[in-house]
Amino acid sequence: MPFRLIPYLLCLALLSGGAAALSAAEPAILAARRIAREALAAHGAKDEKAFLAKMQQAVALRPDYPRLLVNLAEAQMANDQLAEAVVTLGRLADLGTHSPVDQDAELAALRDRDDFKAVVKRIDANLLPVGEHEITFTLPGMSGLIEGIAWREKTKEFFFGDVHTRAVWVRAPDGKVRRFSEPADMLFGLFGLAVDEDHGALWAATSMVPGVSGYTPAQDGAAGLAEFDLDSGKLRRVIKLAVDGQARVLGHLALAPDGSVYLTDSIGGVLWRLAPGGKELDRFMENDEFVSLQDLAVTPDGRNLFLTDHANGLLCVDLAKRTARHLDSPPNTTLVGLDGLALAPGGDLLAVQNGLHPLRVLRLTVDDARSSVTDVKVLESAHPSMAEPALGCIADGYFVFIGNAGWSRFENDDPKPTAPRPVPIFRTKL
Repeated sequence: MPFRLIPYLLCLALLSGGAAALSAAEPAILAARRIAREALAAHGAKDEKAFLAKMQQAVALRPDYPRLLVNLAEAQMANDQLAEAVVTLGRLADLGTHSPVDQDAELAALRDRDDFKAVVKRIDANLLPVGEHEITFTLPGMSGLIEGIAWREKTKEFFFGDVHTRAVWVRAPDGKVRRFSEPADMLFGLFGLAVDEDHGALWAATSMVPGVSGYTPAQDGAAGLAEFDLDSGKLRRVIKLAVDGQARVLGHLALAPDGSVYLTDSIGGVLWRLAPGGKELDRFMENDEFVSLQDLAVTPDGRNLFLTDHANGLLCVDLAKRTARHLDSPPNTTLVGLDGLALAPGGDLLAVQNGLHPLRVLRLTVDDARSSVTDVKVLESAHPSMAEPALGCIADGYFVFIGNAGWSRFENDDPKPTAPRPVPIFRTKL
């Protein structure tokens, strides 16, 4: 299973990790997952009062978690609080997400209630399409797994990272697509990309994961940063992480104003950096808020870095202090399941949310202090061709993003090229 496409199973996974130490500084994400584990253990032991009390605590800490709301409704049902369970499921509907609660065995006693049927209709309505769903072009004949995208304003070219074929593709303004990297480069899977015009470089995050051609479990942890010549496609260098027995996935990267390249380790929970002129990747920082790091964007002033975390929502890093904080979102919104991220002119963030249903593209407004999200607007949602949206970038006044990366085509243990297909590339107005 691809490391990022785990919709609601991701939320379930949060309930199965090791116990977190209790402290005054314990992040809400750790406290909520710890308490939810205790709640499910109480449920297994038939201590339904404890099940309810602990789920109430967990939801109070993270009311934006769809899975926790479903668990709370189940706890309320176990304590004969049917009306309260319906209210809780109404909160789930308010988040704009979908869950098949009408098929949940622990909620079966609600099925004949009119108020429950009304809530189910509201939840189902969240699957209705939103947005213009404009496909700006397609990449024809792709047999790989298209995850990364970057835009070169100077030449009007788009670059694409292919995880399976270990390639970078480039699309010219006339629509012609050609391989940019050389097959002889023998890179790992190619993920996120960044254009560095000042140094004539294209940076690429590269990792070995299931889905990469030639992958074997022995290669887990193989990851690095590749630098290509932006004009010729010649590989200048690959800076590899030392293999230390830990699983590593460098899948996303961002270029800072000072020339630093930052990368997220989705599995290891580390923010890495290549300093200007550096020859090695530095372990820049780790933080308890880092659970499943995905994409990132550095602010124009170089002071902060925004991070999407599949499990934890949106984070902001103070680069000078090397501290991170979780950004709360407005009531009745959820930023769980965020992946792709881009910073729009004016300061708003464009984010791809592919860890929940429906799959969406959001516009996020952050306050001046960069301490909380003040507005969440759904730009695109539930388009049938937007089956597996991946990363995006800002190009010519649009947020341009990959509509169907193709992860589901490479889920077996011995992935092979699939039949060539067109990959839809969407755009939405800023």
